[in-house]
Amino acid sequence: MRLIRFLLKFTFICNLCFLISEILRITVYDHSLDTIVNHVLVLGVGIAFPLNGLVCVLTGIMLLLKKIRWKELPPLLYLLNITILIFQLIVNY
Repeated sequence: MRLIRFLLKFTFICNLCFLISEILRITVYDHSLDTIVNHVLVLGVGIAFPLNGLVCVLTGIMLLLKKIRWKELPPLLYLLNITILIFQLIVNY
């Protein structure tokens, strides 16, 4: 249970990095913060999409099998992760 909660929170942080990287992609960037941007891009582009898909599916299966209960999760994070996953699917495909 604690692992799922941790993964939901870590995935949300990666999803925020994904949103920041998408904003950086469509705006003009002056390269003043390259060291921070490199970390944001790795988490946002490389890790966020596969991790988000895996965690959302795993959490959904565990909820359907009643291994975990809805109120034990942070439900808002789960719903936000699903929303961002839909956005990631639209952007990537």
